[in-house]
Amino acid sequence: MGFLNLWALWIAAGAVPALLLLYFLKLRRRQETVPSTLLWRRAVQDLQVNAPFQKLRKNLLLLLQLLVLAAAIIALARPIVETALRRESRLVLLIDRSASMNTREGDRTRLDLAKEQAIRLVRTLNQTGSRWFRFAGAAPESRVMVIAFADRASVVAPFTSNVAELAALIEAIEPTDAPTNLQEALELAEAYMTTTTVEQTPQSPETASKLILISDGGVADLQKLTLKSARMEHIPIGETADNAGITAIRLQRNYETPEQLTAFIQVRNFGTQPLSTDLTMLVDGVISTVRPLTLAPAPPREPAASQPAGGDGATDEATGSNTASLRFEFKLDRSALLEARLRRSDALPADDSAWAVVPPPRKLRVLLVSAKNFFLESVLTGLPLESVAYLTPEQYEKAPADDVEQDGRSRYDVVIFDKHNTARLPVGNYLFIGAVPQIEGVAAGGDLEGQALMWWDESHPILRHVTLDYVVVGKWLDLKLPPEAEHLIEGPTAPVLSRYVRAGRQYLILAFPIEYSNWWQHTSFPLFAFNAVRFLGSAVAGEEVAASRPGEALQLQLPAGAERAAITTPAGATLEVRPDESGLCRFANTERVGVYGVEPPADGRRQFAVNLEDEWESDVAPRRGLRVGAQDVAVRQGIDMATPEIWRWFVGAALLVALFEWYVYNRRVLI
Repeated sequence: MGFLNLWALWIAAGAVPALLLLYFLKLRRRQETVPSTLLWRRAVQDLQVNAPFQKLRKNLLLLLQLLVLAAAIIALARPIVETALRRESRLVLLIDRSASMNTREGDRTRLDLAKEQAIRLVRTLNQTGSRWFRFAGAAPESRVMVIAFADRASVVAPFTSNVAELAALIEAIEPTDAPTNLQEALELAEAYMTTTTVEQTPQSPETASKLILISDGGVADLQKLTLKSARMEHIPIGETADNAGITAIRLQRNYETPEQLTAFIQVRNFGTQPLSTDLTMLVDGVISTVRPLTLAPAPPREPAASQPAGGDGATDEATGSNTASLRFEFKLDRSALLEARLRRSDALPADDSAWAVVPPPRKLRVLLVSAKNFFLESVLTGLPLESVAYLTPEQYEKAPADDVEQDGRSRYDVVIFDKHNTARLPVGNYLFIGAVPQIEGVAAGGDLEGQALMWWDESHPILRHVTLDYVVVGKWLDLKLPPEAEHLIEGPTAPVLSRYVRAGRQYLILAFPIEYSNWWQHTSFPLFAFNAVRFLGSAVAGEEVAASRPGEALQLQLPAGAERAAITTPAGATLEVRPDESGLCRFANTERVGVYGVEPPADGRRQFAVNLEDEWESDVAPRRGLRVGAQDVAVRQGIDMATPEIWRWFVGAALLVALFEWYVYNRRVLI
């Protein structure tokens, strides 16, 4: 135990002798003659105790008064309960504010409990005495840094010893629905601990530096993390384990019949008890379908499990599965907002609903810019497209702006350039065959001859079911692309097919003309054309519709001439963003799940959905016994006291003793 006001202890040096002196003072009494002292024993005893030191023997009142005085002096000195952390010169508090920390524990969330623990902890520090007096050998002031983390880490407070400021900054930490990323928080803490302090005093990372992780322990890939110079302790938060959530939602329109919509929903039970509930599908807020669900409990998690409970969703056949995959069919000939909702209340509301914004159905409009290409024209004629337009390269370059673009965007869903390099590229989707876009970072060197196709990505949607084993290419362009370009087909020395996305434009670049190969003779070529057009035009037909995840930036292409956009968050707040010169703006404040509105519409849509869809965050059972890399993380018990100051206890004790002293005094007087 320590004291905040050590100067108050000096009161004892004067108060205790003063109290004793009062007991030494003799009473000045009037003398009277009486016939007998038989009835005056009390008076005689009083005369005897007035003798020095006699009245201090077996004096209960004096003892009680000394106890009252001692309790009052100790209370005035403001005693506090010390913790082992007070000997640490520097501490870093890592406060988890990821989605699972929104789990409710009674009437509070885990984040509320974590902030409370952090505030209680900092209030036990730097309480080594008053400004004017400290005990010899008292611990130096602890400097505390606070880092809050979810998918990204941020410094809430740099190293400081100001307890009041730390408490206020910790209390202001906002919740998020983003996933947990401890790696960035560790790197940030290490960077600060290896720099100098505010006083420019060199600090070594080996000197008493410690990390305190305040979290429910739901951190993925702990084994891949490392602690370089600091020690770590974990204050576990939370007890609740019951939760079920929607872990995936995907919507897809039929490519040939766009008004047909299929929804794929996955629901998982992460709790330890069987679950029976309903899954409701709503279209623009109106109930469309209700499907009952019965899910088995999740299998037990190993103590040091690196996967969330449920694993791949398989459990013992006798108990069934804790995962349900459902399929819904809709006939939807308009744009709509679909919501999947579980009919139950559990500890984590963020995964009980999931949304998807469905674009209106329509087939693709394609423009072919080519002098004449029988192979391409034949393939495009056989695809289920709304329309195919043809322009020669000269016609395309001389066409009025209104013929090829509208509001800064291409009037066509996909534009195919056959052996034509161009810089006229409004925002849109482009397939270059034997040509390249004239943009920065992209160039075509000389022709490469006598080379074979070495590798292709069969898992990519563009090359799905496309076999290239017997395709022979006479020559192709030596493509020079930026490092971020995605290579789908590669030759010995250069890429053959690559995808590059930049400034709202999507480029698919094939390095050789079709007639320079025998590809047109194989059925894989029409499949490639089908996949490529479908993939590039996926914003309007055929491809899956998926929502963003919390923390992911939304890329919004605004109409030409729009100088700003107003974003409405699920909480109802309105934020303003400004586009760049191409009309593209990025909105990164997507930390909460729900539906975000945008005005004016971006990419023809007024709404965008953000869903949790994270099994790690939905598995809310708290983890203990963490291990970071090869190092075990010690568990530290939370602080139960709301404040480390305990002077109130001594005030109460003083009042109780004073009451008892009053009782004893009155009883003696009445005898």
